[in-house]
Amino acid sequence: MSETAPKLETDAAAILKAQKRRNVWLALALVAFVVIVGVSTVIRLQESDFGGSDRLYFSGYMDEAAKEKRDREAEERAIAAQAEAEARLAEEGGNE
Repeated sequence: MSETAPKLETDAAAILKAQKRRNVWLALALVAFVVIVGVSTVIRLQESDFGGSDRLYFSGYMDEAAKEKRDREAEERAIAAQAEAEARLAEEGGNE
């Protein structure tokens, strides 16, 4: 009877050792996954263009980018119309 008790303790020690080894590998795999996700995120963010163009990384900013583009185009049209009006005034002033 006394022979079975030490064998169970040895098995428990072996089980615990194997469990710790699996836990270490699982932790390493988890750390590797986090590193890969972090590196890929940094790379994608570096490739993105936040300079106001239409090519943005996050789709949530598309409405804001489109509004800014419309505003720039409207401002350019206003400047062109003002220059045209000034040219007409100068032309009319030269005809008199």
